[in-house]
Amino acid sequence: MEDLMSILTPWLPSIGAFCFFTVLRYLHKNVLLNLVRRINNIISFKHGEDLLDAFESPINAMLYVLAIYSAFNLAPTEFVRLLPILDKVLRSSIVLCFFWGLYNVSDTTHGIMLDTLEKVGIRSEEALSNVCSTILRLLVVVLCFVTIAKEWNYDITGFIASLSIGSVAVAFAAKDALANVFGSLVIILDKPFKIGDWVMANNVEGIVEKVSFRSTCIRTFPQELVYIPNSLLSNTPIINYTLREKRRITFTLGLTYSTTAEHLEHFIAMLKSYLEHNPKIYDDDVRVHFTTYNGSSLDVAVACYARTGSQVEYLDILQEINLKVMTLMKEEGVSCAFPSQSIYFENPLTQKEDK
Repeated sequence: MEDLMSILTPWLPSIGAFCFFTVLRYLHKNVLLNLVRRINNIISFKHGEDLLDAFESPINAMLYVLAIYSAFNLAPTEFVRLLPILDKVLRSSIVLCFFWGLYNVSDTTHGIMLDTLEKVGIRSEEALSNVCSTILRLLVVVLCFVTIAKEWNYDITGFIASLSIGSVAVAFAAKDALANVFGSLVIILDKPFKIGDWVMANNVEGIVEKVSFRSTCIRTFPQELVYIPNSLLSNTPIINYTLREKRRITFTLGLTYSTTAEHLEHFIAMLKSYLEHNPKIYDDDVRVHFTTYNGSSLDVAVACYARTGSQVEYLDILQEINLKVMTLMKEEGVSCAFPSQSIYFENPLTQKEDK
């Protein structure tokens, strides 16, 4: 028993330090985080939960590193030769955990950074948040690498010089990728569309779902996902159907030739009056005119603008107009014509008698 105690006695400080940080990890994970979350719910900090989730795993990892470092630091003297390396490992681990948390926070760009931009008067959109999040993550990774390299006394000037020399080659090799990056910046600055808009670009029509550095994702109405490179979008016409403030309604009514001029004139006046007094139609641009003597019909051209940009509301208004046209035609006693041909047969016997 005395031999066992003599062996364990030098290790007691090391074991105690490891147990202390292990218990601290447990308290942090099961007590402190729950307490901070309750406080956040009371003060109602909008992005408190995001910050807690971002730093939860990095702090747990850092406490684990501290437990191991303390155990080695308080171990018997034969481990003293490892202390310089352990110091660097500890500092590098702390730096890594810190930037790990920042990397996770950059994913909450949709909330934290963009809310800040909106407070200073810069309007934010989801496409902008995606690009800003990517930029922040790249910066966090670069800063983390530079900080850890400096901690290990690595001369980063040569690395930076090699990057500047190699950047030319990379620029030539990745010119298409760079073109897509600049295309995404053009899209963000010009704002021809936003997430959820109905657009047509590069012969692709659908709803914009995502804008990234490389491409824009559009879901077509048959539900396919189409990824269009941003370099193409920045150099092609883009039709944004969602931004329409009004929708043009045009159709042609073909009435039968049995319709008299009086009935036709009265029907046109009734239809025009209905459209002008319809609150869903712009009354200053209603056109109803008898335009053509067609092969089998008298054509009445109708043109107006609906007070909506929505496709669903447009279809509802169009249906309402079509039903009203049927009612007006019935009231006036006119009907629509359909294509028809009259065929005449000559009697050969009659032709011989005439001769």
